[in-house]
Amino acid sequence: MIKYKLKEQVNPTDLAAPNKYIPVKQKQEALTLRDFAKRISRESTVSSMDAMAVLEGLLQIIPDEILNGKIIKLGDFGTFRSTISSETVASPEEFTVSKIRSLNVRFRPSKEFQKQLGGIDYQLVSD
Repeated sequence: MIKYKLKEQVNPTDLAAPNKYIPVKQKQEALTLRDFAKRISRESTVSSMDAMAVLEGLLQIIPDEILNGKIIKLGDFGTFRSTISSETVASPEEFTVSKIRSLNVRFRPSKEFQKQLGGIDYQLVSD
């Protein structure tokens, strides 16, 4: 269940226009890596310690491979890939590596992952 509140929003390009309302997802409980390991253990034949070891391995391997420019495809889970943000320049000669601001990691869920999110229920919560 996704809980949300309605937030009043001003039109920045037309301050005289009537305000509109948009849904804003409410913060909910966070799950830790240990929580994931325990759940994996309950739903499989893998011990909590073994699940934790695999998850810890993923936390080490994925960033290493992203830094090597690799795309990480995790089957029905999804894909991690990197992009870079930089300043724009008028010509290739003007570009230097110092124009690059950051490396960003993007996650794209698989079709199967997206399909599992299809039956979402939403609930409006009061202030």
